[in-house]
Amino acid sequence: MTKQRSKEAPTSPQGLGSYLLPMLLSAAVGAGVTWLIMSQRSPSVERPASFVTPRAQNQNSSAPALDVSGLSTADAAVVRGNQAYDHQQWADAIREYQDALAKGRDNPDVRTDLGNAFRFSGEPEKALEQYIIAQRQNPQHENSLFNQIGLFMEVMHDPNKAIPVCEEFIRRFPTSEKAARAKEQLAIAKNL
Repeated sequence: MTKQRSKEAPTSPQGLGSYLLPMLLSAAVGAGVTWLIMSQRSPSVERPASFVTPRAQNQNSSAPALDVSGLSTADAAVVRGNQAYDHQQWADAIREYQDALAKGRDNPDVRTDLGNAFRFSGEPEKALEQYIIAQRQNPQHENSLFNQIGLFMEVMHDPNKAIPVCEEFIRRFPTSEKAARAKEQLAIAKNL
């Protein structure tokens, strides 16, 4: 009598480890590819203009060199202006934004950032001039109108001039995230 052998090969149970390693490798490869793609992108030329204190903490820190070789001269000036702005180097930001304007890069964002640089440089009249030009270029540009409120209230200390700007902002941009702040400033200005 011969013993019959089982025709089925014994199966080893597949544990969590056999799935975990390929998943981790896939995630690592995906993260690496994403980083590689994102690191190759050119710097953004457009940056929303806002009346927010710049991110940089040290006004005297030197800005790292930028590669603007693939940009037009006007766009390169905007990028350099943005970098100077972010490092609170107001004179450099003003020079670069004015250079961008002279080279044809004239839009409400550049005008508003130039206005902000003038404001932080202690030149409120020049700041106001830039905000007004930005509004003429695009009446739907919220930041250039909103920044006038702060300029009148915080820098020029002229609430009477801030009142009509607040009212105009609230009328034109009632659903803006800045509308509540404009209403607060209006109430303050009317009570002064």
